[in-house]
Amino acid sequence: MTVSDSDFSLTATPGLVLPVAVRASGARIWDRDGNSWLDACGGAMVMSLGHCHPRLVERIKQQVETLSFTYRFSFSNEPMVELAGQLRELAPMEDAWCFFNSSGSESVESAIHLALLYWQYRGQGTKTDLISRIPSFHGSTLGALSLSGSRWRKAFEPVLEKYPCVPAPNADIRGRRGPEQETEWAAGAIEDVILQRGAEHVAAVFLEPITGASGAAVVPPDGYLARVREICDRHEVLMICDETITAFGRTGSWFAVDHWGVVPDVITYAKGVTSGIVPFSGMLASGEIKRVFEASDAGFPWGHTFSGYPLGCAVASEVIKIIQDEGLIAEAERKGALLRRLLEQVTAEAPIVGQVRGKGLLQGIELVADRDSLAPLEGGAARVTRACRDRGLMVYSCPTPIGRTTVQAIMLAPPLVISDEEIEEACAILGEAIIASA
Repeated sequence: MTVSDSDFSLTATPGLVLPVAVRASGARIWDRDGNSWLDACGGAMVMSLGHCHPRLVERIKQQVETLSFTYRFSFSNEPMVELAGQLRELAPMEDAWCFFNSSGSESVESAIHLALLYWQYRGQGTKTDLISRIPSFHGSTLGALSLSGSRWRKAFEPVLEKYPCVPAPNADIRGRRGPEQETEWAAGAIEDVILQRGAEHVAAVFLEPITGASGAAVVPPDGYLARVREICDRHEVLMICDETITAFGRTGSWFAVDHWGVVPDVITYAKGVTSGIVPFSGMLASGEIKRVFEASDAGFPWGHTFSGYPLGCAVASEVIKIIQDEGLIAEAERKGALLRRLLEQVTAEAPIVGQVRGKGLLQGIELVADRDSLAPLEGGAARVTRACRDRGLMVYSCPTPIGRTTVQAIMLAPPLVISDEEIEEACAILGEAIIASA
């Protein structure tokens, strides 16, 4: 049986024809017809070191020839031990406990398991409620999707838990509050829900330090995360930060929470940790949580088939070494500043750009019908994304439902190894695409 390029079995979208990629290197992808694209979004914010980094290719060759898989209940393995040691040095929490999975959704599911078991082991089994925010996206498995306040919920609402219930700060530029007012409004909403439900029923607050795919790089006010940390401490609620997109240098620090000096109880991560070479993810938990599980009879009996598999651990370990060896944390900060400056330049006169925002090499652009009303530009995210693609540039489309409005935004998350010249090229193409989409 033959298969066409538009076959539903390949795209899962009726009638969609995609270019067939055959080669990629650094920040570029080529198809079989010789066309190329500058990948300014890393696929789905995945390619932290670009495509096919030679050290990662070599490391995976070495590991697959030695040991590719072990089951976590039968064996440990050397790459897993090495990676855990590296992560404990980088983690913001002391004496961090490391647990490994294969995707961002899996790591969030593990964090849900962890939060519920933690309070059971503490003798507070009534603490089962989870608080999350709108907009947000934590994954596509049912538990992670239940936490997500995004457009992806709609088809599955009948079987999802109704977790999202508080607003994320700065998500709606029409709010026009000052930083202090925004912090008190958004953090206060979390405390209000804890008080309404009763702290004895609330297990954890889940949040993205910088909102990713559901909001296009929305950065909170400077005091927000510290305020949430104080609220969680006061009411004995875990603070769980989902850094699936932001960890490992993306924002100019190892973890986004580092920008504000806030230490959560749990961090989940994925995507850039292996730069797309293999699926991998994990979570970091505080020493306090670790000690509670160590003292229990069962420990943490949950996980997935590939939790801690040596191939993924080896690649993740090498990613960390490359980031350190090539000084990519500082480079992400420097290149992020260049990207932001150029984005502001090319959009300064564009009537459909309402805001440029973000941190480091995670930058978003909100599209509006006009700058006076700030009403969303209907279909704008898809239009600009398509115009960019037609011109050889890949960006990420982020239409975001907030109340009865769908905010239109796009996001850029280029590899940390992108050159200054490629940043300039990306911004020039984006500027043309925005003009063509107005």
